[in-house]
Amino acid sequence: MASSLNSPHPFHAGRSVALLGLASLTLGLFLACPGAAQTVPGSDVGNNAPKTGPGALNSPPLDKEKAMAMKIPGSFTFVAAGDLIDLHPVAKRDDKDVQATLKIIRDADAAAANMEANIADRRRYTGSVSDHTGDSVVAEDVKSMGFDILTRANNHATDEGIGIMFETARNLEAAGLVYAGTGRNLGEARAAQFVELPKGRIGLVGFLSQGINGGSEAATYAFSGDPGRPGVNILHLTTYHIVTQEQLDMLRKMRDEAYTHRTEFSNPVPPLPAHEPKDVLNFWGTRYKVGDVPGGLSYTMNPVDEREILRSIRNGKELSDYMITIIHSHEDNSLLQMLFLSENPPEFLVKIAHESIDNGADVFIGTGAHVLRGVEIYKGKPIFYGLSSLVNYWSTGNPPLSAYMLHHVNPFDTEYTGTDLDYDGAAFRLAIPIDFDSMFGECKYQDGKLVEVILHPIDQGYDLPQADRGLPRAAHGAAAQRILQHLQDISRPFGTKIDIEGEVGIIHVNPS
Repeated sequence: MASSLNSPHPFHAGRSVALLGLASLTLGLFLACPGAAQTVPGSDVGNNAPKTGPGALNSPPLDKEKAMAMKIPGSFTFVAAGDLIDLHPVAKRDDKDVQATLKIIRDADAAAANMEANIADRRRYTGSVSDHTGDSVVAEDVKSMGFDILTRANNHATDEGIGIMFETARNLEAAGLVYAGTGRNLGEARAAQFVELPKGRIGLVGFLSQGINGGSEAATYAFSGDPGRPGVNILHLTTYHIVTQEQLDMLRKMRDEAYTHRTEFSNPVPPLPAHEPKDVLNFWGTRYKVGDVPGGLSYTMNPVDEREILRSIRNGKELSDYMITIIHSHEDNSLLQMLFLSENPPEFLVKIAHESIDNGADVFIGTGAHVLRGVEIYKGKPIFYGLSSLVNYWSTGNPPLSAYMLHHVNPFDTEYTGTDLDYDGAAFRLAIPIDFDSMFGECKYQDGKLVEVILHPIDQGYDLPQADRGLPRAAHGAAAQRILQHLQDISRPFGTKIDIEGEVGIIHVNPS
């Protein structure tokens, strides 16, 4: 993997400053020695040499506008796809609609997605695997679909431990796939990774937001002999539950009355703070905030994670011709809808998408929500808030334990009939039609400017047998129109106009 582009953790910044000061002092003493100035070609010490030119000590100032620009000349096509829950090979499937989809991906100059399935050589790998694990041939299958670079920052990357993360990495590397978002420590996981393609260097930063859902193990920085913990690049969130002011006051009264008993214990918890915001409450570790619609959810991003992820994007853009940012996010904006099925992105997701573009990303891709979300063109750059799954191909033969758990059924003494559990094989959610509507975005550029986004609807076959569900089939007829009209509706709040032309959606972008 590429080495980290990040500077040391902010808590250790003092050590870096001290080392920098020592280096500066050493250089100053060297230049002060007689004759030393003449040994530094181009320096302005001793001979009044120019500050710039061949061999100069000082570099020319960075042209930020050029560094942040999309640098690929002529025509360039990028395909943005969602989750690849790919447990079995699909690229060779003799299905004209599958092949129509894959042809668009293969014909693009670059393509990226979230590799949510783990990959293990089942004949040799001795570690534990989960129901998100495919055989080693899946890596070659993903490569043959036409993908060049992937994010691995998702909540399944460390299923059954760190071992499967490294096994997946080994198989991806053997297939010639570049990935970002995981690593031996946070420096690696957080850094941009790059793939060299005929039209230029493509960079990617991948990260997982972690608010209401857990599961992935966060990587930590290597520092001062500590190698750091392997894992995932995580944007930690603080979750707030929305209530009315009256409801929050009632909760505060309940908490305060309970705290009157703290002195009855020999080691009491600290007293409550003397001054609390009227509209925010921490109730036994659950945070509440006053808002308009009770049952809603709100999130604040960890400022250190936010700053350093944006720095990785900015650093990656300076070193690449085209920069991709992919987030895997399950956060909903309300507790009153099914988990992972929120069609409206939460506020933090809009904020980090805009910030990513402001810091050099040429495209922002949201994955993790198993429904479609809107598309926005922000400062001439495409934002896909939710692309759902391009491949959701389980077909494992038996439903995972989570299917039984969801219905409170003991899997060891209950026969599975397929009707007792109306379940699609994907963990934590029921099989509903909207979960099988998907799309991918084909972004077309000319001389570094986005000119068109083509939205290709995907019908993954809700009505098909489980063995054939979840394949990336191009949608036709009524299914295509339903998906595209829905995209129009959910993209309209972002000021996005989508024209339906035949069986695709078109966003025409003014290059100026």
